[in-house]
Amino acid sequence: MQATKSKFFDKDFYPTPKEVIYQMIDGLDLEGKTVYEPQAGKGDIVDVLKEQGANVIATEKNEDLAKIVGAKCKLIGTDFLKIKAEQISHINYIISNPPFSKGDKHLLHAWNIAPDGCEIVCLLNQETINNLRYSDHRELKQIIDSYGNITELGNCFSTAERKTKVEVVMIKLYKPILEGDNEFEGFFMGEEPQEAQENGIMTFNVIRDVVQRYVHSVQCFDEHLKIAERMNSLTKPFGVESFEFKIDYNNSVCTKEDFKKAIQKKAWQYIFDKMNMEKYVTTNVLKDINKFVNSQQQVPFTMRNIYKMFEIIVGTREETFKKSLTEAVDHFTKHIHENRYAVEGWKTNEGHLLAEKFIVPYICEVGWSGQMGIRYSSYRDDLGDLVKVLCSITGTDYNTIPALSTFVSSNKCEFGKWYRWGFFEIRGYKKGTMHMKFIKRDDWARLNQQYAKAKGQVLPEKI
Repeated sequence: MQATKSKFFDKDFYPTPKEVIYQMIDGLDLEGKTVYEPQAGKGDIVDVLKEQGANVIATEKNEDLAKIVGAKCKLIGTDFLKIKAEQISHINYIISNPPFSKGDKHLLHAWNIAPDGCEIVCLLNQETINNLRYSDHRELKQIIDSYGNITELGNCFSTAERKTKVEVVMIKLYKPILEGDNEFEGFFMGEEPQEAQENGIMTFNVIRDVVQRYVHSVQCFDEHLKIAERMNSLTKPFGVESFEFKIDYNNSVCTKEDFKKAIQKKAWQYIFDKMNMEKYVTTNVLKDINKFVNSQQQVPFTMRNIYKMFEIIVGTREETFKKSLTEAVDHFTKHIHENRYAVEGWKTNEGHLLAEKFIVPYICEVGWSGQMGIRYSSYRDDLGDLVKVLCSITGTDYNTIPALSTFVSSNKCEFGKWYRWGFFEIRGYKKGTMHMKFIKRDDWARLNQQYAKAKGQVLPEKI
């Protein structure tokens, strides 16, 4: 028995932890799909794929492990690196945990033999993509940048069946469909639901329309390409043969694939802009969401994938609000008289909650006419973030409160005088500070109660 175990546990045999497998397949529609597992081991990934309703095929080099996994799914060979494209031309996904020592070669081979429209999910040693001294690594990094994204999983095998401290990344790639009748298969969902809303973010019809426009624009590119080729052939004798298609300023595309990638990025950004997230979350949280959306830009622009993105954002709404709330208040509670930060502090500002009266530094400036102006600075953004959070707590329409700079300019505010803006009375000073007072004590109390709760503290109902 010990001898058999030693055969299994060679230097590259690291069974994938179940929680990691679920991360790998998150968001994938596996029901009824054909999935290829290139390095199946004893079938840990195969088991989960079958649970999800997938039809699984696999390869496994180790004879003993092949006997185990062969009882679970169909084996199409032993050596993955010898598998040819025609053997897997029917698959929808490749889900893989290749040997960490040869991950680059395995993922490159998977990319080369995968059929158009196939999605690939693969675990790699993080060093593979960090160390670009080798040509295979550079080629792989270029493919990832163009067709996929990277998620850092850390040392996720530290508690696995066989442990290793290797820092692991998850690579997701989508191999584009270049041509054919099935190019846009699966881009649209079925019949429109009776209640055509998705968490109140965007209507079903709007999402369908955006995807329809994307699909038609890609189809139109074929016509443009034919015309460009004709024009190039006609003008070539004159020395002119470079008719191109511009997506943006200084962004020319010559191939259909380049066009699809450029338009897909624009389409995802359009969806993001339509959500108006910047009205509800703080500047730093908005950066996190924007980073997430940009990571989706290599994901096929289908209705199902758009809804999946909505589910993720809405599903983390409470966490997002807490982060926005604590960030917004923290910006001002750090400006206390005794503080741990290298910033100016005032006795007016309190450290454990936001005072009814507080001071914002470096926000006012003297305009060219001597009137008060609002300086462009991080403090202006911080105050805007605080207003967003207060709108969420009080149910106030953010659009009804003008930007501080707009308010000060349009009302020709003077230094040393009090004005009412949004939730506050404000008074600016030439030295750059602005004094703030909550107009309604109830708004102040509700803000601090929510802030304390987010921080894991408890404030009395009345403060």
